[in-house]
Amino acid sequence: MNRTARSLLFCAALTAAAAAPARAAAEARAASEAAALDKAFAAIKTDPVDRARLLLAAELLPDGRSPRAAALEDASRRLLKASGEDYAGYLGLCKALRCSGRLQDAVANCRKALELEPTAYPVYRELGLAYAAAGDARKATETLEQGVELSSSDYKARYTLAKVLEARGDSARAAASYARAVELSRRDGSLEARYYAALARSGARRCARARPKAKAAPKPRAKAAPKTSPAGAAEQADCLKKFKEEFLKDNLGSALEQSDICARLSPSDPQLASERAPLLVRLGRYEDGVKEYERAAALYRDNKPMEAFCRGKAAETWLKLGDPAKAVEQYRKALAANPGDLNALKGLAAALEARSDTKGAEETYEAILKLSPGDAGAKARLEELRTAALTDEQVLEELRSRQAADPAKTALTPEDRKLFEDIKDAELAGAADYLKRKAPAARGLTAERKTPEGVRLLLTSAGYRAYVAFASRDAVKLFEGKGIGLRELFKLRDLSGAQIFDPAGKLTAEGLKAWRDAEEGRKSWLLPAEPVPQSAQARRSDEAAAKIAEWNAGGYAEISEPEYLWLLKATTCPDATLKRPPVEAVKEIFDGVRTRYLLCSDPAKLCTNKCNSRLPEYVAAYRSNNTALFEGGASGAFFGIAGAKRRRFCENGEVWVGGTGSESNPCSTASAPR
Repeated sequence: MNRTARSLLFCAALTAAAAAPARAAAEARAASEAAALDKAFAAIKTDPVDRARLLLAAELLPDGRSPRAAALEDASRRLLKASGEDYAGYLGLCKALRCSGRLQDAVANCRKALELEPTAYPVYRELGLAYAAAGDARKATETLEQGVELSSSDYKARYTLAKVLEARGDSARAAASYARAVELSRRDGSLEARYYAALARSGARRCARARPKAKAAPKPRAKAAPKTSPAGAAEQADCLKKFKEEFLKDNLGSALEQSDICARLSPSDPQLASERAPLLVRLGRYEDGVKEYERAAALYRDNKPMEAFCRGKAAETWLKLGDPAKAVEQYRKALAANPGDLNALKGLAAALEARSDTKGAEETYEAILKLSPGDAGAKARLEELRTAALTDEQVLEELRSRQAADPAKTALTPEDRKLFEDIKDAELAGAADYLKRKAPAARGLTAERKTPEGVRLLLTSAGYRAYVAFASRDAVKLFEGKGIGLRELFKLRDLSGAQIFDPAGKLTAEGLKAWRDAEEGRKSWLLPAEPVPQSAQARRSDEAAAKIAEWNAGGYAEISEPEYLWLLKATTCPDATLKRPPVEAVKEIFDGVRTRYLLCSDPAKLCTNKCNSRLPEYVAAYRSNNTALFEGGASGAFFGIAGAKRRRFCENGEVWVGGTGSESNPCSTASAPR
């Protein structure tokens, strides 16, 4: 394929992203790639900015540093100034900042574009690529997958996702996405489609070559561990002791460093692997953590309960990574090792539900009940799944069998389904037995049904009304016994704010649950003056936001988790050293969803001191893709004069402010207050 043809292929305009995309795309395809770029950037230099050309420029600008990034940034800012909240301006800024290496700012602008236009695929593409450039492969994949859902027939969207998956090492999913890109490109006879098809086939071949290597990897079962001398065993034991001490002190960075040393001394120690895995997960290194859990499981081949435990933890980590398919795989391996592991069965049931595999989830809950017949949670969830799977006709038949629907009725209404769900909830809560105690001689309140599990008592329509009436009287007595007067009693609400009693003084469906909770000693009701509580996550989020605002005012600025982990690596400082006096440069807080990190970055604020003033330079270097690590050694000096020893920021338990050992060191952590 010649250069002109290839140039034509790259110049497709963003069909959903511009006001006049067809004209822009046609002009782009009519010229070479270089000419298209020249036209686009010539157009966006004018005032007002040509919005369609700006979007085209954002698409065509090659990845990597480019002198044109500044022009794209300037045009995007002018568009925003003239047009206000226009997602095209934020999208252009995102691309320009990514090409300039300002990755966190790029992500922020892409997220703003997404807020303004959540239906345009280009926004997901640029945000996903910005996450990938910032080192967050998981978020990059999630974002690009969301974009693919919006543009499921776009072969370029599939190709972009496949490239990120391949870079992440997920060859199987990358190959599938490449194959889908090839398939979709066949529907388009253009040269551009053929070019992308060729790229996708090449990617699929790379993934095919990568997968056999993973399958052929030797299993840890093969060789017996070499015998360790008494001195070596003592060294290993001492190493493990130090690792556990650091972990228990919550010094995660130094604990990880110590565990790396132990892993070299005891590469086949399953206990070490199983204890390293949660440490990696706590540090946010989920991919490394899940690999370590799986390695520990393989090393525990002769200890089936521990193998199953590690498989279960690996599955939980895969769920955090948003991959329920791999979670299901690990849960099944856990059950192969230990078929009676109830935790693995419950985890498998939840993971299958997350994949909408209702049938598989039902079978798993049935297996749980065979092992633990009294598990009320599994029994209730199984009934809920079965109930949710019923068709309208089946629900009508259930209501007819309970004398709760007219035999001649042919169409189910929303009110009918709600009544059926309320009756089912009451049955699962033991309403039939409750009625036997309250009205032992009453007829027509229950009906019998033969099932494979035995005879079951069903509530009739009259039985459900009787249950609500008896329960309402008991609820009034119970709440009066708690000192609640009648004026307040009928204004009680549940924790979501729903009324517990209806205007007729009968318990609502929400009220029945609140009453049952109160019977068992749980308070899930609110007095009229009590506010509806926030969820734990919302409360945590608000608390974190307030704390972050306080730290921002004190000179701290947020950094990403990859930047924080780079800071630990580049400075060789333990986690605790960066957070405690005298350095005290990093703040960390969990907002209910993820851990947030802030670094003292404003030299004019009190948080900056002589022990931490250099740290923002490390993050700035990382953002500029300067990730070369200083290895120590002697500094340069004049001929005939010995050079001073250069040191890392942290070395031998001390912080070396100037980087050399020849000057005084006022930041010794050994004498710092703990």
